[in-house]
Amino acid sequence: MIAPNPNSMCEQARPYYYQCLRRDTKEEIPAEILAHIRQCRFCQAEVNRLEIVLAEVKYHAGQSIGQTDSAITTNLGLHFAYIGSSVTCDTVKPFLPSQADPLLEVGVPTPITVHLDKCQQCADDLETIRQLSLTHKQLCRLGQLFAEKPSKDAISCSQAQAGILAVASMVFRETNAEVLKHLCTCHNCREQLYQYRETVRGELLRDQRTQNKFPCEAVSATDIFDYCFPYGIDPASNQYAKFLESFTSHARACTTCLGKMQDLHNTVYGILERQESEIVTCFQVVDESAQDSIVGSPDDVYEDWPIEVQVFDKSSETKIIEARGSGVTVAHKPKQRLSTLSIRPFIKPAAAAAVLLVAILLLKGPVAKAVDLGDVYNALERIKNVCFTIFDPEKAKPTQEIWISQALKSKMFKTETEYILWDLKGKSRKSRDLNTGSITMAELDNDVLVKVEETMKAPWGLLPFDNISAVPTDAEWQKVADGDVETTIPSTEIYDLVWIEKSLVGSIIHRKWRGYIDIETKLPKRIEWWEKYAKEEEYKLLTITKVTYPTVVEIRAATEDVGL
Repeated sequence: MIAPNPNSMCEQARPYYYQCLRRDTKEEIPAEILAHIRQCRFCQAEVNRLEIVLAEVKYHAGQSIGQTDSAITTNLGLHFAYIGSSVTCDTVKPFLPSQADPLLEVGVPTPITVHLDKCQQCADDLETIRQLSLTHKQLCRLGQLFAEKPSKDAISCSQAQAGILAVASMVFRETNAEVLKHLCTCHNCREQLYQYRETVRGELLRDQRTQNKFPCEAVSATDIFDYCFPYGIDPASNQYAKFLESFTSHARACTTCLGKMQDLHNTVYGILERQESEIVTCFQVVDESAQDSIVGSPDDVYEDWPIEVQVFDKSSETKIIEARGSGVTVAHKPKQRLSTLSIRPFIKPAAAAAVLLVAILLLKGPVAKAVDLGDVYNALERIKNVCFTIFDPEKAKPTQEIWISQALKSKMFKTETEYILWDLKGKSRKSRDLNTGSITMAELDNDVLVKVEETMKAPWGLLPFDNISAVPTDAEWQKVADGDVETTIPSTEIYDLVWIEKSLVGSIIHRKWRGYIDIETKLPKRIEWWEKYAKEEEYKLLTITKVTYPTVVEIRAATEDVGL
């Protein structure tokens, strides 16, 4: 065993071990330290050990860093920029949307997450944003809005206020991106927009106007977010505006939907404008010798991390705690610890973000963990709305499109000749002939309604068996390498479910279901059905299904756009 050099240079060199492994930071190592590491057997052995540890982490993390991990890298860099700084509620606010995003949520201690651990007000705000269930793009835009600093806009308040009518009416094409941004970021202008919308709503209430046909109870924060906070939207390039006109024409005259928009406005701007709590935190990375001098408590949630967390109370201007986690109630504990990896002795503040970034790859389950078939079944069970488009491999146009909404209790088909809408709430079946445009409607009895409702339950025929227990015990679930397929879809992994069936006449049929599974949501984006008979060598592709998961508003708009 190589013994440590009693020379104090070994201790001075220890924080630079990580930089020795990186060409881009090697020049930052003091010349005398670098010379010592090169000639010291103990330091060389420690550098080699660190390299092995980091390699193991990368191995367990699975695959190379992709688009999602690049976003995580950027996000972590922003977090760690506050090492050694005082972190307040205003510091944390721009990070709340990303922490509410499953794609970007940070699972290791950072200057931002430890403040969320210690500040109940910020933790509550984070949970409020999570409950909105916004999309990834909406959360990104919300984070940018929270991070926006007061500045001199390209337009004045009077110019922006001239667009209030168009914005309140959700006709963004009559404005521009600068107006929308100003109305979101200027306190006075957005208050005028709020008051205008409230005035319209009050007039509608007095007139007792109703919108009975639209399922307002199903309208969510996701559906109205863009109209309430059009920050970052460019009306000139909004390809979905026409598609959603049926919703906007309803919402601008609906007291219920306008009320939901006002509530959402108050919720989000309530967070943005809320005064800071008295809690201030400071996150420090410590080396081994400093860490040994810090006394933690039995419930120290940061025990296995090379960090020190200080918490201050501004109201008394005194330090509450100088330890990693004792004495203060923890609202959200780190999800996992890296206690099995001995990386603490090598850390210095300049390298903390880089080493913890490697750790995050291990902690982010969806990146490292293979998708299980049960995960796909469970993910589909949580979905309320789905749209799938079925193709014959030899034809460019789809043979069938199907929209299903459990929230609306509707199912719509499009074939090559007609649209058919099954409306369970209205107890009717409507159809529209694509050649003549004629519409017919028939009432449905209870027996038919029950049968149709059965077809609207997950997995809707997207999976070969109705539930996981029905999958044959000898079926094989296996991951497919991207190089073995012609079609690739970003942010997905490809899996095959292979099994054998007997036809009615006794022939052996080899079946294969291929799914392009979203890494994060575990939902299929594309499905292929293959088969081959016993004497055949190659599988034959039978059908291709493209799958999306629209909102209630989008399904409602699709229904109304075809005249049903």
